[in-house]
Amino acid sequence: MYRRSVFISLALIALSAGLAVALWEMHRAARYHVVVLTVESARYAAFSTETTPNLWRAAEQGTRFTRHRAASAWTGANIVSILTGLSAFRHGIHSRDSSIPAAWDTPLDQLAEAGWRVAGIQPFMLIDGFRNLGLEVEPGTAMIPWLAAEARTSRPLFLWYHYLETHLPYEPFADVATPGDAATAARMTIVQESPAIPHDSVAFSPEDIRWIEPLYRAQFKTFDTWFGEFWTFFNASGLRDRTILIVTTDHGEELLERGSVGHASTTRTGHLHDEITHVPLFVWLPPSVSPDPPRVIDAPTSHLDIMPTILARLQRDSPMPLDGGDMFSLPEKRAWNAVTSRAGFAEPDPDRVTRFVAARVEGDWKLHVDFETPATIIRTSLYDLSNDPGERNDLAAAEPGRVRDMMQSLMPDIVALRIARTNKSNTTDGTAIEPPQWIFPPSSASVSYTDLPSPLQLRWRGPENADYRMQYRAGEGALALEGEIAVTGLTHDFGPISREYWNRYIVPYGVFRLRLGPAGQGDVWTPWLTIRVRE
Repeated sequence: MYRRSVFISLALIALSAGLAVALWEMHRAARYHVVVLTVESARYAAFSTETTPNLWRAAEQGTRFTRHRAASAWTGANIVSILTGLSAFRHGIHSRDSSIPAAWDTPLDQLAEAGWRVAGIQPFMLIDGFRNLGLEVEPGTAMIPWLAAEARTSRPLFLWYHYLETHLPYEPFADVATPGDAATAARMTIVQESPAIPHDSVAFSPEDIRWIEPLYRAQFKTFDTWFGEFWTFFNASGLRDRTILIVTTDHGEELLERGSVGHASTTRTGHLHDEITHVPLFVWLPPSVSPDPPRVIDAPTSHLDIMPTILARLQRDSPMPLDGGDMFSLPEKRAWNAVTSRAGFAEPDPDRVTRFVAARVEGDWKLHVDFETPATIIRTSLYDLSNDPGERNDLAAAEPGRVRDMMQSLMPDIVALRIARTNKSNTTDGTAIEPPQWIFPPSSASVSYTDLPSPLQLRWRGPENADYRMQYRAGEGALALEGEIAVTGLTHDFGPISREYWNRYIVPYGVFRLRLGPAGQGDVWTPWLTIRVRE
């Protein structure tokens, strides 16, 4: 009888343990969706009760972070930091046409292997900068229909969506009268029509802020209408109960504080002052994860903390050491380091980026360091943010000890700065190869939006599965860009292009030139194609 009782007790213990494990697995099996929504060029004050009332009302159900900072001054570097948890010093994305190594095992790779559908749905996400993140790009579907279809499946999803329409040019949504004098009216036209305004291309007047700021703020009122529709769907579909939603921005925007309008990729004078780096962040957790989350968190956070926070909520470990931490359990005193190239996407030679700006914040003190690689310091500046939030009064000469101590903490990152190279293939076996032949476009042409196929796909004839390189030259004068893209196979897909995107971000460049050659054959090219674009 005693032995039987012992056996039953052991069996019950084993059953209880097994049930606990099963319940834990069930909990893990109820894996949460993740939606990361980034809004282009939104400085901290861009989201307010006046400009974004729908977002502000929704924020009452989530958590707002008041001291959040970006990792760089341009989109590519910041998005890679958000989606990897790595600093820009470490991931090395400082210009166009480069990507992290394919061999890196990223957090998104791990989520995909664990069953998440990790996706982006916008054509621009096909550019080289977002390669190898673990993101499957499925261009051409609007966000809400895509989420509605995914919500009906049992597979958890991770979606990154970027609201792009707040980028320059600032469309004239605001009721701003055209200035009476011709010079000011011409400057307003540039702000309303150009996707990039290099620093030395327009001599703005300080009084221009009277119409620049209303134009900028109006972009976010339009975003807020879009967000209101999304929030209604998000709640009605049930996604609110099982989705981690994060709303932030890639970077802020300069509005004449240093004489320019824009950010690194548009002004070509990238910096890390707070109008660029102090940005909004909102997080909504499912009620089952946190039924009573804090409404406001004032501890300093950064883009490096977003992925660690997501992984903590999903109870997943990172496959690689990350540079941030869980935003819901960070100390009140915490330093911030960041780095940016001077021109970001628009660097004149993306394979030879040499000029950088780094910054560090400790409490109320902020240090800026202009440097050239390898680790050659050009200039330092120091600001007391408590008394000088606009960063106007450089105290570096008056505080040499503080500069020295902060430099000592920042220098290891500067010395270890990684610079990712573009995806060019230079291998060859010495065998002469004929140049490929264009199928589309077949020849130079003038192209309007109605001439575009959908999806837009460049195609050519040549050996299948071979490596090619495509050189491009876009725009003229202040908008001139050139570079090279590595391609495998006989197509390069841009996905469906909307008329709005075409008119706002393609047409201003005017002329595109393309040529194609096999990888490793430096003197084998197709003739240049010249494509003139128009509305």
